[in-house]
Amino acid sequence: MKALQQRVRRTIRRHALCPAGTRVLAAVSGGSDSVSLVRLLLDLSGTGGFQLVALGHVHHGLRETAGRDEAFCRALAERLELPLLTRRADVRGLAESQRLSLEDAARRLRYAALGEMADEAGADRIAVGHTEDDQAETVLLKLMRGAGTTGLAGIYPRRERVIRPLIDVARSDLRSYLRARGEHWVEDETNDDRSNPRNRVRHVVLDALEQAGGGNVRSALARAAALLREDAEWLDELAAAQMAMLATSCDDGLSLDVAGLQAAALPVRRRVVLRGLRAVAGGREVGLEHVEMVLAVLAGTARGADTPGSRVERRRGRLLLRQQGILTK
Repeated sequence: MKALQQRVRRTIRRHALCPAGTRVLAAVSGGSDSVSLVRLLLDLSGTGGFQLVALGHVHHGLRETAGRDEAFCRALAERLELPLLTRRADVRGLAESQRLSLEDAARRLRYAALGEMADEAGADRIAVGHTEDDQAETVLLKLMRGAGTTGLAGIYPRRERVIRPLIDVARSDLRSYLRARGEHWVEDETNDDRSNPRNRVRHVVLDALEQAGGGNVRSALARAAALLREDAEWLDELAAAQMAMLATSCDDGLSLDVAGLQAAALPVRRRVVLRGLRAVAGGREVGLEHVEMVLAVLAGTARGADTPGSRVERRRGRLLLRQQGILTK
């Protein structure tokens, strides 16, 4: 038990997840990962210089057992004498209106709701229960989709105010920890649905890889993600510096200096273009295919490109990224 606590403490310190005085809201679903998260944060808060101030639960309205999960979280919070904040999310409504998958819609609404609850609780950080297993699954899913360095870096230990203290811990270790403490959790029955790609990776692909390789593939994939994350962060720093030098804002978007952009190394060039496209996309999803369209315009092999929320053209030594729907002169 103490070894697990030390491992989580090292993750918190290594990635500066909870600076002194940090107030934390922990996301809790009722599953083993989130119950472990709550218990470990309570174990460590006394000596870690941070405070667990509340639990946050989001009812997605997708499963018949969602009410059971909320009741379990409420009982857990009462037993631990912690406030429980809750939100209801219309996942199906958002998915239909925005043409999103249920998984994507649920993720967007969940993080928005957690942000609201953190504000309500006066929390600086939102702790979520992603584990080493989640990291391995994400890396494999990204690999199968042809992701680059950033995608293969997987789940980051911290993104803005969202922190993942369990990212270096295997789910099996967390469940052993809970059993040793006499803690219970609820099972999400949809985790056994193998029509879901993540569940197929979890139950079929990873098990097959471990049988073929004879080692702990989950830990190996997580280590690879950590190394790739360091490379991705370095490239992002270079891209941010290039963006600051090459970009000029205008009323209907922004423009990039063509000569400077062409002189940048291709990995940096891609990231600068991606940053520019996201800046004018109005929250729409921008992917590698859109970056490649813009690079064709930059190279002069395409006259223009329509990307999410913007029209891209090359004029007078500038690459123009104009927001769609705005009249240009």
